[in-house]
Amino acid sequence: MKTFKSKKYVTFMISLGLILILGMNIVEEPQKIKIAGRQEIAYTKQEIMDFGDVEGHSLVLGRLEGININTGEHKFMDSAQIASVVFSDLIKGNGYHKGYNKIYLNADAVFYKFEGKTTTAVSPEGEPITTMEGTYSFVKGTGEYENIQGNGIYKAKLLLDPNTIIVIEWQGEYFIKKH
Repeated sequence: MKTFKSKKYVTFMISLGLILILGMNIVEEPQKIKIAGRQEIAYTKQEIMDFGDVEGHSLVLGRLEGININTGEHKFMDSAQIASVVFSDLIKGNGYHKGYNKIYLNADAVFYKFEGKTTTAVSPEGEPITTMEGTYSFVKGTGEYENIQGNGIYKAKLLLDPNTIIVIEWQGEYFIKKH
């Protein structure tokens, strides 16, 4: 008779364990939304400081503003304003950059940090061609995007004529974290 009670106890414990394990896996994963866009931003303030340790070494701190255009299947901050602060450490136009962006439209705002590399080459005509690429990750959102999380990649090109404009193509994904 003791064996019978022990088997019932073991069966009960195994069943309880399976229920708990399966119940934990039922927690719904947030839906990840794929997004893509194009940004056109321009310097509103730029400070370039020659460091002087090697030829062409400069530190650049800039504030940029512009607009975000949605190019993805899912609408994300289309025609939103952008405010950006970026720091670059460059030797002859090559090095790294990092900064923060705020994209905002009405009561909705998304804040993210980014970092990547900057590369400058000389065209056959002798003109500099500067490109950038890197990654970004969301740090905060307000309104519709409160509790946003996600990340992505970007590629950019610096255009010098007639003004200094940076055109950025980006893609990524996000989800809204539920409490």
